Amino acid sequence: MRRGQAAVAAFIALLVHSALVFAGSFPSPRHLWGDEITYAEAATRISAGLPAGLDLLWPPLYPRLLAWLGAPGSLLGVTLVQALALLGAALLLRDLVSRSGAPGLPADLAGFLLMADPSTAAFAHYLWPEVLHLFLFLFAIWIVVARGGRALWLVLLGIVLGAALLLKSLLGPFLPVLLVPVVLWAKGWRRLANPALALLGVVALTLPVRIANERREGAFVVADSARFNLWVGLNDRSRRNLVDEIVGEEYGRWRESGANLAERNGASERRIREYVAQRGLPAILAGQLGKQYFRLFDKDSFLSDQLPGGAIAAQGYGYVDPPPVLAAGLRVAAVAAGIGILLAAAAGLVLAPRPLGMPLRLLALFLAYNLGLFLVLHVKTRYRVQLAPVLLAFGATLLPKPGALFAAASPLRRAAVVAAALLALFLAVGGPLLP
Repeated sequence: MRRGQAAVAAFIALLVHSALVFAGSFPSPRHLWGDEITYAEAATRISAGLPAGLDLLWPPLYPRLLAWLGAPGSLLGVTLVQALALLGAALLLRDLVSRSGAPGLPADLAGFLLMADPSTAAFAHYLWPEVLHLFLFLFAIWIVVARGGRALWLVLLGIVLGAALLLKSLLGPFLPVLLVPVVLWAKGWRRLANPALALLGVVALTLPVRIANERREGAFVVADSARFNLWVGLNDRSRRNLVDEIVGEEYGRWRESGANLAERNGASERRIREYVAQRGLPAILAGQLGKQYFRLFDKDSFLSDQLPGGAIAAQGYGYVDPPPVLAAGLRVAAVAAGIGILLAAAAGLVLAPRPLGMPLRLLALFLAYNLGLFLVLHVKTRYRVQLAPVLLAFGATLLPKPGALFAAASPLRRAAVVAAALLALFLAVGGPLLP
């Protein structure tokens, strides 16, 4: 990216983040919502020298970071750290796209949009661990791709992955996939030593938490929300998140179902087995396909839902009467960017030159992993944040000549591009049109 282009990109990113700061501060501070309240209350207890008081649906690290950064009394430190983490994630994504064979403008644009897409950028200003987790995930992939054969870097890889697990449980089942290149690129005894070094870092960070949770809750885990989210995901009623929600009601039932995590998980397993036996897998699968991906890829995001007129704002949370022009601008930018990125990613997944570079392979596998998870687990548009690097990386492969790539493709691939783009658009806007 040339100096003038870089200056324009930096200005646009700064403008987006400044608009988010202003909307979240004037005329009144934004009202925290959902898990933000849970994290803020836990951070307050930690700051007072008390136990966090979190159920094991939530990993323990984020409220401790909030307390260390002075939240919820002051959000400045949290915002600065998360904005820097988002910038770091953008630079990592830029390098990964470049290493995948798309240097220059495609890589620059992928990094820029990760920083400037309003729906993703907003999470640097929210009390959710999404941005910090995003940075750790991309840092882990970068270590695998760029430094995967060096012992100290592999230990650091384990520490990064351990920290990610202490923020969100998402990467647990995906860890073996991330370590496959570390094994394949090694020779001899290093094929065992390399993944062992990475696992050493993971164990060093997570084992004390697991032991404490085993003693307290009867479960040798960092956190475990799988059964709860599976039950809620099977029973969600709407194609849009935040509409006709059942999470709060089911959370109350979950807490009442046992004295600790082990008992509650056992109760959830029994309910899930009974549900599957009653409905049958074909009917369940059809129902899930009819709602889950509409919920994930809906055109609205947690940013637009918190602006006046959004589903969160309608409940009395989110942005408090921001200037109408600013609110309208953020909403239009968020929806337009979200749909544009989704369409570009759908086309890029089909048109990306084969074979894919290793970073794109790992990101594609991560997308498949998430799509598999969210076929059954409770899903919201918030979970699309973790997919932003995947969507941007594949969307960037269309540049700088999308027309030429489409013209050079076979008729079958052209038809696949059109079908993928139409499907993406339908998932973004079509949910409310269906019965």
